[in-house]
Amino acid sequence: MDVTVDQEAEPTPICAIGASAGGIGALQEFFRRIDDNLGIAYVVIVHLAPDYPSHLAEILGQCTAMPVHQVDDTPELKPDCVYVIGPDRELSITGNHVKARPFTEPRGRRAPIDMFFRSIAAARGDGFAVVMTGAGSDGAVGVRKVKEAGGVILVQDPREAEFAMMPRSAIATGVADFIEPIAGLTRRIAETLQSKRALQQTSEEDADQQVYRILAFLRSRTGHDFASYKSATVRRRIGR
Repeated sequence: MDVTVDQEAEPTPICAIGASAGGIGALQEFFRRIDDNLGIAYVVIVHLAPDYPSHLAEILGQCTAMPVHQVDDTPELKPDCVYVIGPDRELSITGNHVKARPFTEPRGRRAPIDMFFRSIAAARGDGFAVVMTGAGSDGAVGVRKVKEAGGVILVQDPREAEFAMMPRSAIATGVADFIEPIAGLTRRIAETLQSKRALQQTSEEDADQQVYRILAFLRSRTGHDFASYKSATVRRRIGR
């Protein structure tokens, strides 16, 4: 008797974007520039007035061919879709869904960008975390967690940002992989995805041989022996 085993679908890759003061213009430029067929879900976290409706989804929907949704419940994450935080809500990842819930912290202590970045790190172990213009330091704690989990950190160049404090705070953590103007960030995301997918398509045997050659080269140049690292871990780091 034939038995069919349902395999759990691969979770949709996530690009989380945090912005605050001056963020509308930066987000508009980002979504005008980013390719709309990269196969990832974008989750946008901004600081919103809790007592007023938000029109951010409609605004960003005019900048991209991708569907843009405000998250009010627990929608499934789908490739090439944009999910936007709503007023008086924080977002988290549950499986392949993004979940909205009332803030657990009182006003004045809320950090929705950090909250979501930490959720990505805990639930997925990787992903893209992007920090754009804004006042304060929201996102600086979260980028460390995403980096520790194997994710990629991208920060808007403070010289381009309308408000430089949030990008500078993220950069000060020392974990940023790329510090670029918005145009550069969109290019880096596409390039990194291309590199990751090329590496995933390489056979396990070929990948292990390539990793061995890279480790041998590093040992000859630095004197450090990385042979104790798991091959899958090394390949993931190379892909980043």
